[in-house]
Amino acid sequence: MKRLSSLLMVLFLCGTMAGTGCAGRKTEKKEVPVAPVRSGPVTLVWQHKNDPSVDLSRLDKVPGINVVSPVWYTVSNEYGLVEDRTEPGYVERAHAKGYQVWPLISNGFNPDRTHQVLKDPHAQRFVIDQVLALADTHHFDGINIDFENIYEKDRDALTAFVAYMRRQVKGRPFVLSMDVTVPSDNPNWSRCYDRKALSREVDYLVLMTYDQYPRLSTVPGPTASYNWDEKGVKATLAGGVPAEKIVFGIPLYMRLWKDEGKTGTYKAQTLSMKGAEALIREKSSLPTWKREWLPEEKMVRCSYEEDGNAFVFWQEDALSLYYKTRLIPKYKLAGLAAWRFGFETSDVWRLLPYGMTKPAD
Repeated sequence: MKRLSSLLMVLFLCGTMAGTGCAGRKTEKKEVPVAPVRSGPVTLVWQHKNDPSVDLSRLDKVPGINVVSPVWYTVSNEYGLVEDRTEPGYVERAHAKGYQVWPLISNGFNPDRTHQVLKDPHAQRFVIDQVLALADTHHFDGINIDFENIYEKDRDALTAFVAYMRRQVKGRPFVLSMDVTVPSDNPNWSRCYDRKALSREVDYLVLMTYDQYPRLSTVPGPTASYNWDEKGVKATLAGGVPAEKIVFGIPLYMRLWKDEGKTGTYKAQTLSMKGAEALIREKSSLPTWKREWLPEEKMVRCSYEEDGNAFVFWQEDALSLYYKTRLIPKYKLAGLAAWRFGFETSDVWRLLPYGMTKPAD
């Protein structure tokens, strides 16, 4: 197995070494626009797929956004092979619009595969070598590590892997960021992160202050209420993560919860901000429609009944997100990251920069 891993690494590096082929033949280097210098807080948005409707490199510049993170890479097997979905020309176009590009690399949320990679130094080196070769080839400015659903027993190995990557990128103008959940008792989704140790190895920890009530919950609730988010930020700071390393994550979506037959057990489906507005227009005329402002959560709760079923959702809109971004100056955090582009309403981009740069409350 180790021999196969080494062979795959040699074959990959042989084909992707910058400027040469396997025989040492020089290839022409393409000039690209110089990467923009980012000033002020991080304002990142993730692009979940290569589709013209959400291609941030081709669409008009999003106001206030200075970093884009396309979801391009996945560790696809136990030997560390990285599945590559790079969009040709994307980085050059994004740089020309003033964005830095930090592509996302995922573990596929597969704990067994992740365990195998984290216990094999050859697999880890293979992952890192591929990432650096891709960075050299495509000229991106950093990487966003999105490793989730990891066995708690692999907590220290995960930190060691990130430290290994930090050593390999040392001396490069390369931003290393990593996504982590808020502290909780969940072993695979929270206790697997040593946030304090990880914060020493990365430039930024992106705190995914969502999902408060995950998709598979049978109890309905908000995706990210203000008071729950603030509790998560305070717990992360109390755990030893410096405020200047924390990028605050916000959801551009919510969930529509359905209690079929009103049994008390709910199932959820993802609802975009645009979808919520359309649903409000459609259902607000029903006699069972209810809408209430929740002062602690700083968001609106909408509910209705139809055809013998109960429905409820906690609406994420520009106002609820504005309140959340006020936590950034309040706790002197490094910026924000939004999942995901295309779910939002257009007014979001006008309010978010204002909220995060306004003096702290």
